[in-house]
Amino acid sequence: MSLLEVRDLHVEFHTRDGVAQAVNGVSFGVEAGETLAVLGESGSGKSVTAQAVMGILDMPPGRITGGEILFQGQDLLRLPEDKRRRIRGARMAMIFQDALSSLNP
Repeated sequence: MSLLEVRDLHVEFHTRDGVAQAVNGVSFGVEAGETLAVLGESGSGKSVTAQAVMGILDMPPGRITGGEILFQGQDLLRLPEDKRRRIRGARMAMIFQDALSSLNP
């Protein structure tokens, strides 16, 4: 069983101009002890993917429209928010893009 497995993740944002497909079918897996680097151009969906995995996506306007996010076999998208909150920080964390200010005590 993978530590983290993302399967066919889809995220969209509803804007004044319509619907923007931010993430369209992203899949990856991370085993315990592995490191995953996500690279891409600005606006390619890296941060949105990470926010969706962590459960910190602003909804609305963002919305996860498909896929699964499995953490140690549990589908995070099907867990109630209180159970997801217990996982965040204690068992799963995210270092934001501006790492110098994020790690400054």
